[in-house]
Amino acid sequence: MKSKRERATAAPRRSRAARSRDLEIARQIQTSILPRRVDVEGIEIAAGMVPAEEVGGDYYDVLPVTGGCWIGIGDVAGHGLGAGLIMVMIQSMVMTLVRNDERARPRDIVCLLNRLLFENIRGRLNQDDHVTFCLMRYGGDGQVTFAGAHEEILLWRTSGSCERIATKGTWLGAVRDIDKVTEDQTLQLQPGDLMILYTDGLIESRNARGKHFGFERLAAVVERHRAESADSIQRKILARLRRWTAKQEDDVTVIVIRCQGVYWSA
Repeated sequence: MKSKRERATAAPRRSRAARSRDLEIARQIQTSILPRRVDVEGIEIAAGMVPAEEVGGDYYDVLPVTGGCWIGIGDVAGHGLGAGLIMVMIQSMVMTLVRNDERARPRDIVCLLNRLLFENIRGRLNQDDHVTFCLMRYGGDGQVTFAGAHEEILLWRTSGSCERIATKGTWLGAVRDIDKVTEDQTLQLQPGDLMILYTDGLIESRNARGKHFGFERLAAVVERHRAESADSIQRKILARLRRWTAKQEDDVTVIVIRCQGVYWSA
């Protein structure tokens, strides 16, 4: 029979091992529900997530529909199993709501998603987490309609201008009703324009001196490689980030979208 001291030292080892297994399972679930292939007529798109050692709750999805697609990106506050679970909720809820009405207004889906998350996060999980989230509907005419509060959108025009577009709104899951502060915003893409979406794990990554990677450094990478394919630009962003970052502390998601042409569909 083990002594009290042996049992006391063995318990933390079992706890650490169990936690490691739980996080690995959560990480596998998180990465397995991400889209494996994203083909949308009229745009070139490259998307991917680099998970941190501990599950960080990054979410993205690309849902092709007739005449375009829906694009979602978000980040659950906090890390670990709870964040991963909420991310899975978001993925399943967004897919269900979009498939139910492919022509819905993004703000309507965001408001309904918030109510569902509020009930689950606050009521069932008894947690106080929140989510930054933006949902976009891309149409064949090049128009992007979006709603929700997330990181700024980087838009690089073929004219050479760089735009920082704020996503207005509020966090999801914090309060029951966000209808009054959630509105649709629109932007128009022209052939050749680049749109970059990302989570805060990108711009808040720090080097050995504690300095953030930042929006300006991201924009500089895009400017330097803007003539390349969307896949190449995404890989160059992540490569530059790896050289900058002392230690990856959060999930990093990057989506690069290039408008290839504008067409109209009935």
